[in-house]
Amino acid sequence: MKHFGENIKDSLLVGGVALLLFGPFLGLQLGDGVAGNLTLSTRPELLAAAVGLTILGRFVMLLWHDTRGARVPGVRLTAAVQKSGKYVAPLLLVIAIALPLIPGIKNFYIDLGVLIMTYVMLGWGLNIVVGLAGLLDLGYVAVYAVGAYSYALLAQDFNLTFWECLPLSGLLAACWGIFLGFPVLRLRGDYLAIVTLAFGEIIRLVITNWVNFTGGPNGIYDIPHPTLFGLTFSMAGGPGTFSNFFHIDPEPSQRTTYCITSSSASLC
Repeated sequence: MKHFGENIKDSLLVGGVALLLFGPFLGLQLGDGVAGNLTLSTRPELLAAAVGLTILGRFVMLLWHDTRGARVPGVRLTAAVQKSGKYVAPLLLVIAIALPLIPGIKNFYIDLGVLIMTYVMLGWGLNIVVGLAGLLDLGYVAVYAVGAYSYALLAQDFNLTFWECLPLSGLLAACWGIFLGFPVLRLRGDYLAIVTLAFGEIIRLVITNWVNFTGGPNGIYDIPHPTLFGLTFSMAGGPGTFSNFFHIDPEPSQRTTYCITSSSASLC
């Protein structure tokens, strides 16, 4: 083909970059030694497989770009994605609700799913501020921190439930955004970035150093778990619990899902 040699060179270059990026993460592995110390071992097979797949994927993508036909207009493509979203979104919602209830499911997958959705929501909000409004906000995550700590403090100090703390924490985060927005509305570009970065750093320093209020670097623990229409998630079971109402026996692998800690005793 006309661009075959160039595609090979481009793919090998991408493979070299992948080797540098994947080397420390996939090529090396920390383990526990006999005496309890950390050991460092190598995983060349896994690293080679990752780099090889990267080279192959890049080459296939370049080959597809050379041989594909006319591109689908953006309007038609957007309409197709929106149409498929009507069916994909409910399916993903059902999977997210059912995932913690699957017997034998590992907590790793639940924690990973929660982490992914947290960053997806942060990405949505950042897209509104930076993408749609065109404001270079480098302190956006400070608003997220205000909402998260507001929820934890309201639940722990005022004994409010999950469904009461959720809108209140969102309202407090919005108030902080408004408080930050009024002084900097006339700023643009680098000036706005510097100011928002400063406000974000202020929030970080306050959270880290105000130990009596925020817990400092250790954070806030023993936060009451959410409830579902008054049903508590408890490994102990019994009346008034989620597992008893739906006749689901919690397994040890679902300890994180069903565990609930009160101020007096732990039911895990």
